Amino acid sequence: MSQLSCNFCKEEKDKSLFPKANGKSRGYAWVCKQCKKEIRIAKHNSMTVDAVKAQNKNYWLKTSYGITLDEFNIKLRNQNHKCAICGCDETEAYSQKLFVDHCHATKKVRDLLCHSCNVAIGNFKDSTENLKKAIAYLEKHK
Repeated sequence: MSQLSCNFCKEEKDKSLFPKANGKSRGYAWVCKQCKKEIRIAKHNSMTVDAVKAQNKNYWLKTSYGITLDEFNIKLRNQNHKCAICGCDETEAYSQKLFVDHCHATKKVRDLLCHSCNVAIGNFKDSTENLKKAIAYLEKHK
């Protein structure tokens, strides 16, 4: 059996000791089942629900985009809680939140976008050429 490293305890363990995670590149969570249980118990005993959510979001932002929750919140304030493209307020957005937009090639964080704008940019494969063609198409068919 193959071994995986736990990001929490830093031990190499059999992959059967990790929860399966389809969304992860390696197919398994980055924290072993035992550590996950210990973390859950510790959080439950010592933290408020909001503090746990903030800690989880901070971890997710850091591992996904290389930014902290504080940096995310600064961007949010600088954008007045509005999408950087369409300008809709986060409370008006489809999911009532804004998403971190980043370049898929360089992984560089750009700004915060509503769900619709973020998906649109992704569907156009971050290509300004594709966006120009889409604008020309819409202009042609007014």
